[in-house]
Amino acid sequence: MKALLRTPATAVAALLGAALALGCGDNGGDVAAPGSGAILRRITRTSGDLVTSVPAFAAAIGAVDNAGAPGAHDATGRRRINWDGVPAQVTDVDNFPATFFNLTATRGLEYLSAAGTGLRVSDNGFADINPTYATELVPFTNPKLFAPIGTNRAEFQFRIPGTNTPAVVQSFGAVVVDVDRPNTTRLQAFDKDGGLIANVVVPTHRAPDASSLVGVQFDRPAIARVVITLGDAPLGAGTNDISRGGRQDVVALDDFLYSEPQPVQ
Repeated sequence: MKALLRTPATAVAALLGAALALGCGDNGGDVAAPGSGAILRRITRTSGDLVTSVPAFAAAIGAVDNAGAPGAHDATGRRRINWDGVPAQVTDVDNFPATFFNLTATRGLEYLSAAGTGLRVSDNGFADINPTYATELVPFTNPKLFAPIGTNRAEFQFRIPGTNTPAVVQSFGAVVVDVDRPNTTRLQAFDKDGGLIANVVVPTHRAPDASSLVGVQFDRPAIARVVITLGDAPLGAGTNDISRGGRQDVVALDDFLYSEPQPVQ
């Protein structure tokens, strides 16, 4: 077997890969070394009162909120989705349009759904699905939050806003609602080739606040797709959260924040 020649660059890469491969518990996370060459600069994991944490994360990932401006913009900007402006006709239904936040409200985010599943934006804490959810799934920004239906896995891809052009982002963060059980809810990020580049456990919430913030920041645009696993069961009429006498941890999502989508190189 040939000896591995280690230059300073390969030594640093090896150390980085070893460090990122280490698994941690609920206050840590598992992160895969990026195959894309991008370097993971920072992981954000916090819970409790997010009133200052969310704006701080937003400022860190982009100087200007480009809101719903269509087309390509400078990489120093950012986008945010809080779901509260979703119109009534696509609220409290299980078939929220997958491309709504790309082609209608042009923010460059599309939902990827598997057969038999959907996405639901709720203005009642999903009480119309299960009345016990109303006091558990409390929005970070009122009045709406959202969750996948028929699955506890939510998957999204990025586009140049208002187009079908694939895009990548440098940073991504999400507000996650009512994480009770450690090591079940997590954020995964993938590069343009489908390689796992981040795998981060979401911290449990700290009462009385229902929300947690999870995020990743790379040194360059590299995230083509994100997957968020929410607890260990999807929402359901017969599925109570563990804090309401059930056996599963039922979790929802609120605000998304991400850096300005850039064309795939």
